Amino acid sequence: MSFEAGSSYNERLILLSKGESLQDRSVPVEWITYNLWNDMRTCDEVLANEILEPVFTFMRAQTDKTRLQIKELGHYLKYREKDVGKALLSALMRFSMSLHLSPEDLSSVEDIELNCSKHISVVNDIYSWEKELKASQIGHKEGSALCSSVSVLTSETSLDYSASKRILWIMCREWELLHSKLVTSRISSAAGCDSDLQAFMKGLEYQMSGNEAWSSITPRYHSI
Repeated sequence: MSFEAGSSYNERLILLSKGESLQDRSVPVEWITYNLWNDMRTCDEVLANEILEPVFTFMRAQTDKTRLQIKELGHYLKYREKDVGKALLSALMRFSMSLHLSPEDLSSVEDIELNCSKHISVVNDIYSWEKELKASQIGHKEGSALCSSVSVLTSETSLDYSASKRILWIMCREWELLHSKLVTSRISSAAGCDSDLQAFMKGLEYQMSGNEAWSSITPRYHSI
């Protein structure tokens, strides 16, 4: 699918998600999207609505032409904060755990969220690399264009793909150590850290470990 077609498709779903358009009951993705958001708002309107904008940011990142021009790892990781849905994953977790955190609380752990986002993005890239490489060779030139830390690092260092993946694994393990340090520092800070915020930080840890466990076995990446 081209970026233009994908963008049009996503904008239609965004209107349905916000309840600003009625669904076409003959189109499954439309009534599923419409019903899903209505059901979520019935469970917890505040937390459900907090997910909306992160979802839209994530969806629009999929058709952002920036992804075709990324040449540096730092730029790539910044882009992936949107593409992998850092804010979306956090908002979904708060909804599922019924965690009502203040803007101040969320701001105080932003560095922990960013660290988590890097880990999730790169682990995903490592495991999905072979699938994405194959898709880039046979799929649409825009929708299937390579956008991965593996290819970016390879381009920057002139290493081969296997070497780049090994280096990225080391970076992931360092981000895990950094996560523990950041959490310990936040818990012991003078600002205080209640049980909900501690649960949120533990949830970020589970996002990282869960993503790695899932990525290691899912047929999505291993049935090429």
